[in-house]
Parts: sequence; C-alpha cells; structure tokens
Amino acid sequence: MALPHIIKHIYNNGTDEVIRRGKKIHTMGFVELVEHDELMGSIVFRVKDDSYSTFYKVYIQKYADAKLISLRCSCPYNLGEICRHEAAALFRLQDMADKNMLGSSTIQYNQYHTVAKMKHIDLKMIKMLSSPAIYEEADNMLRTVKATITKAEDERVEAELIYNGHTYPLVIQKNEERNFDTSCMCSESMHPLCEHKTLLFLQLLNSFGPNYFETIRNWDKEKNKLLQIYGYSLNDDITGKFEFTYKDGKPFLKLLDTSIKRVAATSSGAPVVKPMPAFVGTESAPAEVMVEEVAAARKLGLVFNFNAKAYPGFTMDAIQGEADEDVKKYISKTEALDLTKFVNTDLFSEEDKLLFQQVRKLQESEINKYLNRNSPFSGIWENIIHTDGEDLPEETKSLITEYLQPKLKKIFEEQANNHFVFKLPKSKAFKTANLQDIELSDEFMAPVFRVLAVNDHFEISCMVKLHGEMIPFNKNECNSSLVFLYDNVLYLWQKPEDVSQAEKFMKQGNVRINKSNLSNMIQQVILPLTKEYHVEFDKSLIKEIKGGHPEIKLQLLEKGDYLVFQPIFTYQGFDARTSDKTTITIPDGDKILIIQRNREAEEAFVNKLESLHSMFMRQTDSNSLVLKGADVLRNNWFFLFVDAMKDMKVPVYGFEALKNFRFNTARPNTHIHVSSGLDWFDAKVEIEFGEQRVGISDIKKALAGKQSFVQLGDGTLGILPDEWLKRYALLFKVGDGKSDKLRLSRYHMSVIDELYENRDETELSFALDEKFERLREFKNIPEIPAPESLQPILRPYQVSGYQWLSYLNDVGWGGILADDMGLGKTVQALTMLDYYRTKYDGLKAIVICPTTLIYNWQNEIKKFTPALTYHIHHGNARSRSAEELQQYNIIITTYGTLRSDIHMLLKTLFDYVILDESQAIKNPASKVTKAASLLTAKNRLCMSGTPLQNNTFDIFAQMNFLNPGLLGSMEFFRNEFATPIDKFGEQDQKEHLRKLLYPFILRRTKEQVAKDLPEKTETILFCEMEKEQRKIYEAYRNSYRDKIMGTIDQQGIDKSQLTILQGLMKLRQICDSPAILNEEDKYPNHSIKLDELSREIEENIGEHKALIFSQFLGMLALIKAKLKEHHIPFEYFDGSTSPTDREKAIQNFQNNDECRVFLISLKAGGVGLNLTAADYVYIVDPWWNPAVEQQAIDRTHRIGQTKNIFAYRMICIDTIEDKILQLQERKKTLAKELIADDSSFVKALTKADVEYLFS
Repeated sequence: MALPHIIKHIYNNGTDEVIRRGKKIHTMGFVELVEHDELMGSIVFRVKDDSYSTFYKVYIQKYADAKLISLRCSCPYNLGEICRHEAAALFRLQDMADKNMLGSSTIQYNQYHTVAKMKHIDLKMIKMLSSPAIYEEADNMLRTVKATITKAEDERVEAELIYNGHTYPLVIQKNEERNFDTSCMCSESMHPLCEHKTLLFLQLLNSFGPNYFETIRNWDKEKNKLLQIYGYSLNDDITGKFEFTYKDGKPFLKLLDTSIKRVAATSSGAPVVKPMPAFVGTESAPAEVMVEEVAAARKLGLVFNFNAKAYPGFTMDAIQGEADEDVKKYISKTEALDLTKFVNTDLFSEEDKLLFQQVRKLQESEINKYLNRNSPFSGIWENIIHTDGEDLPEETKSLITEYLQPKLKKIFEEQANNHFVFKLPKSKAFKTANLQDIELSDEFMAPVFRVLAVNDHFEISCMVKLHGEMIPFNKNECNSSLVFLYDNVLYLWQKPEDVSQAEKFMKQGNVRINKSNLSNMIQQVILPLTKEYHVEFDKSLIKEIKGGHPEIKLQLLEKGDYLVFQPIFTYQGFDARTSDKTTITIPDGDKILIIQRNREAEEAFVNKLESLHSMFMRQTDSNSLVLKGADVLRNNWFFLFVDAMKDMKVPVYGFEALKNFRFNTARPNTHIHVSSGLDWFDAKVEIEFGEQRVGISDIKKALAGKQSFVQLGDGTLGILPDEWLKRYALLFKVGDGKSDKLRLSRYHMSVIDELYENRDETELSFALDEKFERLREFKNIPEIPAPESLQPILRPYQVSGYQWLSYLNDVGWGGILADDMGLGKTVQALTMLDYYRTKYDGLKAIVICPTTLIYNWQNEIKKFTPALTYHIHHGNARSRSAEELQQYNIIITTYGTLRSDIHMLLKTLFDYVILDESQAIKNPASKVTKAASLLTAKNRLCMSGTPLQNNTFDIFAQMNFLNPGLLGSMEFFRNEFATPIDKFGEQDQKEHLRKLLYPFILRRTKEQVAKDLPEKTETILFCEMEKEQRKIYEAYRNSYRDKIMGTIDQQGIDKSQLTILQGLMKLRQICDSPAILNEEDKYPNHSIKLDELSREIEENIGEHKALIFSQFLGMLALIKAKLKEHHIPFEYFDGSTSPTDREKAIQNFQNNDECRVFLISLKAGGVGLNLTAADYVYIVDPWWNPAVEQQAIDRTHRIGQTKNIFAYRMICIDTIEDKILQLQERKKTLAKELIADDSSFVKALTKADVEYLFS
C-alpha cells in the first residue's frame, strides 16, 4: 500500500529534520500558491521560512509524473536533495491534490493507501476528497447495504463491504498526524476516497458521530509518555504511586506519592516499548577492526555484502583505510565502519563525506523507516513480516526496490571510476582478505525478452544486453535481482519496474508456453511486455510485417484553460498515439502481427493540423497539439477547424467528455425581424444552433461575460462567430428584452440604420414607417438657410452646425456641439435659438454656463442676435420669481445657481436647455447633474470642446441628460464601455460606442475647417471676481479714488500722474491676484483669472499648444505653481533668463509634444521669438497699449505658422480693466495714433476719465 508519489518524494529525498520543518511550515500556513500551469504540470509556491521572515519561491515541474518531477527553491539552504521549503511546498501540493484543487490533474491515487486529511469525520471534507458522483453513489449504496465492522479498537476500524457480488475489505485508522489512513482494494484512481471508503465514513458518522475514533483510542502510548516524566511505564507497578483521571476522554496523570521526583527526559522521548523492525537483514560476521594510534587521511570504500538472507540479497557497508599515492588501492588493512554509530568523517575528502551520507541512507534502519511510512495499517507490518526461510511479499520487495534503486543509481553514476568498490562473497567473513574488487557501471540495464520455439512448446526468456552482447539471467554472479554482477562489473537496472520483471525470471527461469495456451499467453503476458520492452519473436510466430496508411482520428481533451488535440492512428484496428513505439505488436490467433508504423504519414497529418493555427504548441511528452481556449474561439477558428477535419475525412471525438470546451459544431442560424413603433423599434429574434434554440437573455448573459459562446439546452456551447458578434452584438447590448423580442429606443437609430444598410436578406427583415426614413437623414441633413441677419456673419462650417441643430430639433434628439475652442459654438447655438423664435413665434431658453462665461454670452447676444431678449440670473440680488424670468427669450445662469434654484426653474417648460462647458456635469452622482436632468425642455443641447476629458465615463452623464436611456444604466455603461476601453483599450467596445454616439455629436477641429477661418481670431474672455477678490479690489479702489481726487483738486492733474499710475498698477495686480501685491501684509491668492486659465488649459485646448503672457512676474509664478499642481509640462522665461536657457526652452516647446504651455513675461517676449508650435495665446493682464500685446500674439502668428491663431484677452468685469476697454472704444483714434506707453496714456486722461476709471 503505497503513499502518493508526491509524499514519497519528500520521504525519499528529505532528512528527518527537513521533513519535520517542512510539515511545520505547511501547518503554519506559510505556503502560498503563486502560479499554476495545469497543461505543463508546473506550479509555483511562495514559502515563508519558519525561522526568518524571509520568503522563497519554490518551482515544481511535472508534478503529475513520479519519474519526471523536479524542484527548485530560491533559498541558500538547498544542500541536500530537497530543502524544508520544497518539502513544505510538496505537502501543500498534495493537500491541493487531495482537495481536488488542481483541476483535471493526472495525479493518480492507489486506494490501497490514501490519506484523508481531517481530524474528525467531517462531511464537508468527505465531499471534497471524493467527487459529487462518488458521494452520491456512496449515499445511495448506504440506503441498501452497510459495511460489516470486524474490528474497532486503537483508533482503527476494519470492515467488509459486500456489494454487487464483490467483497471489499476496508481499513480506516488514525495516523501520527491525527489524519486518517484509509485502505480499499478497488480501482478508483482519480480521488483519495472511493465510494466504499466514503460509505464507511458516512456509516460511522451517522451511527457514532464525528468524534467516533476518539472513543476507540488506546491511550497507553500517551499514558507512557506521562509516566516517563517520572521514569516509569505501564509495565511497572504504579499502584499507590500514580492515578489517571480523564477529561474530555483524554488521560491526565495524578501523582499520589510525593516522594517521586521527575527525571531528565531521554533525548529521543521514545516509549519503553520498542517495535519489531520491519526489514530483517543479515547478521554479519564479527568485523575485523583496525585501531590506529595516529590519525591519518582516510579513504572511504564501498562494500556490497552479499551475505544477506533477505531481499535485496545484499547490504551496503563502508570501510576506511589508508590509500596509496595514486589513490587506487589500500596499502594497509581496512577498518569496517559501524554506520549505526557516530563516525568521525573529518579524515575523509569532501567527495567521500558526501558518499558516506549516501551509504547511510541505504542502511536497514532507513529502509525500515521508509517501509513504515508506506505501511500505516500496521505499526510493525505483522501482516507481511516474513519468518526465517520465507521470502518477502512482492509488495514489500517493490517498496524496497522503489527506495533503493534511485539512490543506488546516483551512486553508480558518480562512483563509476571509483577504485575502492568491493564485494564480499556469500558465506565469507567480513575481513580485508575476503574483499574482492569490482567496478560500478554507469550504463544501466533494461531487460530484453525472447519468445523462442523449443520442440513442442514455446519459451519466454529474459536477458540483458551488455556491451552489445546478450547475457542470460543465470549468468548473474550474485544472488540479487536488484543488481547484476558479470565479469566483476556490477550493473543496475534502468528503472525500478525492470527489477520486478527480472525477479520473475531469476526465480522461475524461462516461462514455458504450451502451444494450446499460446493465444491466451500472447494476450495476457507477451503483449503487455511489448508496450514497455523490446521483445524478439521466433520467426514461426510472426505472421507478417507490413506498414500502410493509417486511419486517422482526433481525440479532444482539456487541461485547465487549454484544449488538447491528440491524434490517434489506427493500424489493423489497433490504436497508436504519436508518442507510442514505432512498431505495433498485434495478436492474430496464435500468431503475432508486427506492423511498422508509417511515421511519415503520421507526421504529415500532425504538421497539417498544426498549420491550421499559428498559436498551436506541441507537448514534448505526448507530441499532442495544445491551444488556449481563447485562441480556439478567436476569428471563427473552431468552425474552420471542424470544416478542415470534414474535408480531410478525419473524425473528431471527445466533445461529450469536455467540460469547458464542449462546443456545438453547428453555426448559429439567425433571423431578426425589425419593426418600428410609436417611439421605439422592435426586433423579433430567432437563433438556433442545429436543433437547439437560444433565448435573448442567454445571448445577453454571454455578451455581458465577454464570452463568444452561449450555453445551450443540451449542455453544449454554441459558438458566436466573430462576424456574427460584429454584426449583432451591439443590438443585443442596448436592446431590452428577455424571451424573443428586443426593444430599442429612437435614440438607437444608428444601430438600426447600420443593420439596414448591411442587411442580409436571409437573416434580417424590416417593416419600418416614414418616421424611420426621416430619422435616417442624420447622414445627409437637409440644408436650410440661416436667418438673414446672420448669413453674412456665419462661416460655412457654422451654417452646417446650425443645420445639424435644426435637424436635432425636428427629430427630438439632444446633441453635443463639440467643436474645437474658438470655432464659434456660441454663435451657432444663438443662430438656432433665433431661428426657433422666428419659426415658432416665441422662445424660452435657459443657458447654464461657468460663471466666467456669463458675460461672453451676454456680449455674443448683443453682437449677433440683438433681437433676442436675455436676463442674467445670478448673484445675491437675482429674482426669485419664475414668472419674471419667463418674460425673456434667454435666461443666462450658472451651474451653482441652477443647483440652488432648481425648484423655481422646474416651474418653466423651456424650449431649449443649453449646457455650455457641459463637462461640468460629467459626474452622474453630483447635485448639479441631477438638477440639470430634472429640467423640462423640448430640446437639450450640450456645448463642449472636450466632452471626454479624462476617460470614457465622462460622456455618460452628458448623454444621459440629452437622451435618457441611450447608453443604458450607469453600471451597464461602466462595465460594457468605460472599463474595457479605458483600462484594456478594447477596440470592439470603442467601435460600438462610436456607432451609438456619432448621430448625437458634431465635432469639427481647427484643422478640418481651417480654410473657413481667418488667420487670427482675437476674443475677450470676461471673468467675474469672486466675493473675496472683489472685496479687496473695492477697498483699494475706494482708497486710491479718494487719495487721487484729493491730489488732483489740490495740485492739478498734471502733478498727480505718479499717484494715478500707482493706483492703476495696484488695481491691475488685484485683478490678477491680491497675492502678488507688494505689501507688508500678504493677501491670500484669490484669483478668478487663475481658475479660468486652469480650466481653459485642462478642458479646452486639448492637444493644442498655448502661450501665456503676463506683465507681472508674481502672476507668472502663481500660474507656474498651478501647472505643477496639475502635472502639466511647461516652459518659462522672463527678462532674467539667460540666452542659452531661453533657447533650450524654445526648442523644447517647439519640438516636444508633451510640453503644451509656455509662460512668458510680456516685456521679455520681444523681438527674435519664433513660437509657431502654439496656436492659442492668452494675455492674462491686457492694458492700454495694444501694440505690446499684438507683438506678443505675433510670436506665434508669423512666417512658418500653418495653424489658425486664437488670441484671448482676459478681462475682469466691472474693474479697471473693463473700464479701460470701454475708454478705448471712446477714444479709439487717440489710442491708435497718439498713445504709445503708460506715461503718455496717463497724460491723455482728463479728470472725468480718472473719476470714471476709479468709480
């Protein structure tokens, strides 16, 4: 009864200390799974050390194969075969395998011995360690039959289960780790618990409860441990000295005789009772021991002692002695080493020290330890321990071979050239004189079988091939089947399995086969041998040898996320896989048919199959082809594969056994009938895969899960081909419906139109009314003339924008006018409002915009549509009457005021609601977004140069305001569009969103309409101070007004010019920010211009570049700080910048796409600057003399500039800047012809002008 090979690997290769600490690390939960590749059979763990807070990675390869498993740890302690971290990782791996956590793992279980890792009978763990089918079978069996318990004591239950005429002996017992060792004779190999063990567990649980094994526990061992503290055992008379009490069923020791004292515990802590050894070796003759007085360098020698009576027929002993100078022979008598005691190895070389440790591992005590680990059902293996003269059971021999062969193989490989290897012949005393030199061969043997005709029968003989010569087994010069001694050379078998085959022939000699029984023997004995070994047949047995073209079929298997394509080649009705032997041996009555496989034809098919997909991988062990599940579905490959196999007439098997890849081979048969309703579209849907029909909800579920297949009623997966998904996915995503009908809103016109344009008559039919044709005009919008007063003003692209707005009004859609900043979105909107007022004889519109844009709207209305009446609804003095506001055509208000006055504004049904800089409502959860959505209006319009600022989700709230329901719920939009596009860059989702949005967004860039633009456009950007800034401004203005007017009255205006200049300078600085005033008491930074400038850069200029000019270095410093805060790259120079640094800054701005802003002192931006990369210019603090500002604008508007320039002067409303602007209009000629600088400007002022400026 064997342990799982993973646990065996630990016990075979780890020291006791490594095993102990490995268990400790695993038990403490210090092993964490990092990566698992089921296809390659590899797994990676992160393991924390038990002594240090250090983590190491353990890599395990080919864990499912006992022969190929390999480990690697990143720790520095890996001096032996395995380290403690590798041991812990293997314990964790076995735990995962037992709990079915390794997917479709190929780890095999031997029910003769499996471990159920649970401390008591736990129903949950029983289900985990079996399978749903096994558990259900056991549960059903238990209703009709029960196991007969034959023994129940010492935490061990033995039982018999008779079911369907078969008797199953069962054993369950607790092991040292308090888990359950279990045994059954059935063939279940996929799970630790078979149905018979599961039945017994359930029977015990139902009858006695989960802690039943505690009630049949023998506490003698624990009692002995307690008594041992005082130097006693249960064998002693403890009457009157000790007494045992019990709590929760466990024994506790009570001391009655207080004169008894504790004694020092033994180092081993072992109980007094000693178990009988499992492995009985030979009793060696007394060894000849040489004791030397002077220690000298010693050479270690190996002795194969063939005096052992029991299997394997020899023991490994070690000797030491003094070697000659050439290290080829001993020059004195040797000394036998007692390997059960301490041996001083300091006299050995490093190589001999390692060899010494290897030999110790081959001693009887180590073999016993291994046997006991593999035999949990009897502490001393009474059931298989042999008596003198008897041979060991085959199972015991197999375990011994399993333990010894890999260790001997390593010694043979490393010591093949060692001159100090000896044999002690049988019946010879252990003396130096009796030791005979032998060599170890590093060429390993494999048995060769011959089937020969001998007179009236056949014989199977087994031989070994040594140096090209066939040697019979009876030539073995030793009495061991584990090794082969020939001509003083000792050989070892290639594999442990070879030993069992050799053992049979060593005992019995040749196997005789009567001709009458030949057919049965061929099936039962000979054919199994041909699968693993070379078998030579008598010519009279071979019927014929022929090849031919094989029949080909393809088997599908799955391993985790991979689909495995296993070609199977059939010759004469017998199947062969790519990795099988080149010859196939087939029984044909009492003859043997040997077929040479057609490897060329097989390889040609595999290559052709491999050419069907560029992502195919070949498995090195089986030569199968594997493909990731996602690649199977991509680009309709699965259907191409099915068609290719049909063309090649290769049947494909295994579909029904697949779980994750159980594909239906039928393509979807689709029919969709689209009809139009009052305000919606209906799509009746029928989709079938062969005979399986699928509902809309199933398609929606698949699309939501990003799957290109749908679960069908028969359990198969219907594949949705790429062209089907491309054509119909968006329809199913945006449509509402569950059974066979989808409903889409009128806003989803673009989806219906695309289906209509690209319709396939076999799949799509339409029944649409006239309104549908009107909606379809969004691709070719009817031209209508602009109002006469605006016709000379509007540019061609602005006329197109106005016509688009008119079309939206006609069909009842909301839209976003998303032209680049500076292209005149405001005048296009006003043109539409003026047209609407004329056409419908009235207009009630509300414009909601940032505070800084209120006066821009006011000035644009005055300039372009003076016939429209307007009212600015803003500030503390604003009206609270809805009736009063309804007297005006346009109400201009801010987002903050909208939020505050929403209840009053809801009383009005507006013809238009216009949101300027609509990205202000990009957060769907904000109060201002909710307030805007509550407004009732016939038409809704958003205006923004950057509707998508940071991410795709920015568009949702704006579109939901315009056309509710177009993009579904917020959660749907985030999962379907925002996250896939922004996080993963999914092009399909981006294309779907574009199709949905393009009828509702009109965007023209400067480059697209460049021919319609003037070379240079200059605009005033009005700003309104916030309360704190206004308060400081008015305090300074009042102070200087009184001071200046008093000076003028006393001294006259000519002598007051310095005071006037000082006052003007202070007020201009406050317009920028009170923080830049040169005063002892510093003011906080309240700056509407700084806020507006930040908004312009972040929201409006997009990928364009901008120059920002200011006369005040303090203001430039504030702008610099703001740009750094928002992580916007910029360049900067003022009058103090050196020519070298200045040139570097210019070159970086001109050539670096990341650098979008250049801050320049107005006076420093003089002659010699060429900054044509910029097309936006901001004059932060414009002044009287326009020549200086014009010079700044011309830094970008010069030869080499290919873009249209937009220049903005930032003016604070109702301040010195605003009044200077008005004064310029009054004295336009004077300003243009006479005034060149500040001093001449002040000289031109009258007392009335000064009084006006400071009013």
